[in-house]
Amino acid sequence: MKIRNFAIIAHIDHGKSTLADRLMEITGLIDKNNHDEQLLDRNPISRERGITIKLAPVRLQYQGYTLNLVDTPGHVDFSYEVERTLACVEGVILLVDATQGIQAQTIAHTYKALEQNLVVIPVLNKIDRSEAQVEKVRADLASFLKIDESEVLSISAKTGQNCEALLKAVIEKIPAPKSAEVDSTVTQALIFDSYYDPHRGVIAFVRVFGGSLQKGQRLKLIGSSQNFVSGEVGYFTPELDPSSKLLENEIGYLVTGLKSIKQVRVGDTFTTELLPAPALPGYRKTKPMVYAFIFPTDNADYERLVAAMEKVALNDSSLDYVGIYSQALGPGLRVGFLGLLHAEIIRERLEQEHNLDLVITPAQVEFQIRDQQFYEPIAKATVIIPQDYINAVMQLSYEYRARILTTTNLNLQNQLVLGLEIPLAELMGNNFFDTLKSATSGYGSLDWEFLEYRYVEASKLEILINLKPIDEFSQIVVKNKAFFVAQKYVTKLQKLIPRQQFEIKIQARFQNKIIASSRVAPFRKDVTAKLYGGDRTRKDKLLKKQKKGKSDLKQVGTVSIPKETFIKLFRD
Repeated sequence: MKIRNFAIIAHIDHGKSTLADRLMEITGLIDKNNHDEQLLDRNPISRERGITIKLAPVRLQYQGYTLNLVDTPGHVDFSYEVERTLACVEGVILLVDATQGIQAQTIAHTYKALEQNLVVIPVLNKIDRSEAQVEKVRADLASFLKIDESEVLSISAKTGQNCEALLKAVIEKIPAPKSAEVDSTVTQALIFDSYYDPHRGVIAFVRVFGGSLQKGQRLKLIGSSQNFVSGEVGYFTPELDPSSKLLENEIGYLVTGLKSIKQVRVGDTFTTELLPAPALPGYRKTKPMVYAFIFPTDNADYERLVAAMEKVALNDSSLDYVGIYSQALGPGLRVGFLGLLHAEIIRERLEQEHNLDLVITPAQVEFQIRDQQFYEPIAKATVIIPQDYINAVMQLSYEYRARILTTTNLNLQNQLVLGLEIPLAELMGNNFFDTLKSATSGYGSLDWEFLEYRYVEASKLEILINLKPIDEFSQIVVKNKAFFVAQKYVTKLQKLIPRQQFEIKIQARFQNKIIASSRVAPFRKDVTAKLYGGDRTRKDKLLKKQKKGKSDLKQVGTVSIPKETFIKLFRD
């Protein structure tokens, strides 16, 4: 069978999309001198950040072979999409930047590929760069994969050097797809991505494992129990190219006509309604890992924010949001994200594509409450560092409530691979990755996946302004972190809240106790300014009256906090 299905595994900015450009040029699919760079990355934020956000398949023809390539996301937030892509292919190109070396996410995704018995073709990229450490990184890759160094290919995706040799290696080393494990007449197809088209509904990216797909079939989605009649099918070239059928072992698209992307989830299985096949393994619903509030800086833009979020969510089934109202910031949305990068991408899309000016609160993880006890999400993390930084990372682990479970020297030129368990609140909410980078002079890399919920001594931390709780600052905090979080908010608010005609108390309450407090002193109006000379008792009487008036105002008055104060607090 002259079909090869393969993906590219690589860390952010290691050259996946650029390599895809070269392969499309070599196979004649696009004109070398007449196309946008990184053609498969059409999302402007992808181009700006150098990150592949959406999966991008393409069908190539070369020397009589059909080559189905999928350019996968490189960030940990999208690991599930990578996992489902790997289930659709028989081999992968493991692409490593020769100027940066192997990264934690690269190792994690490679392990997933090896677990699925995929063929791995190791490739060094950017060998044309003056700072490339070709020999060192080649030795690292060979040691990691336990292969001979001669098996590691070297290319420059930018210049095209050795890219055709890589294409030939794909044909030679990656096996042809196997026949279906079910009856070949029974349709069974895996969804590895999808997007919403306003005219044709959800369009699914699929790998056919058994039977075939064609227009007019009565199909069923096993996971969502959704029945529908199929629309157009076809291939990616890389535009949608209609075909009469998608056959067994082919990769292509299916127009479903369904109006919600949540009905067509990644990992689900298409089968026929009348002769169903079993579901393909590995499907699960993605769940938000962090939550944040999003508000328009102008309350009048709330309806525009809702409309924009609806449009963004049409192509992102992992987004979860509900409307909320804040006394300080007005109407907004509580939004669930896969991770911090996912949150940044959504905010940028809302601002850039829909011309909104937004404020987003710090991301928080969601605790579970069982029998009035708190359980926090725990992540299993893989960290790669140079051995010289082990003491610094051990100290960092202590500060971030992480446990180092394993330490492995893979002979990667003095590189250590650490296996950690770390609370997601520390990983997501306290800038663990940024601190890791600083502690390792930029050499540390990180990958993680959700492990479990685990009991922790925690409670709700409330920030009070003149005894009134402010919901925007309320959060679940573990006991040994409560004082530090409380001090941070109290101190920042003291600096940001403008002085007024009465004293403003700022307090932090945890487990019914005030654990931090501060105050904003009032303006003092000189009520004795018009008094010249005379008995001192007259001045004292006026000052006493002023003090009583301020006391009354604190009890019944409302603190006026400009909206800009909250915006600055959240953006700083």
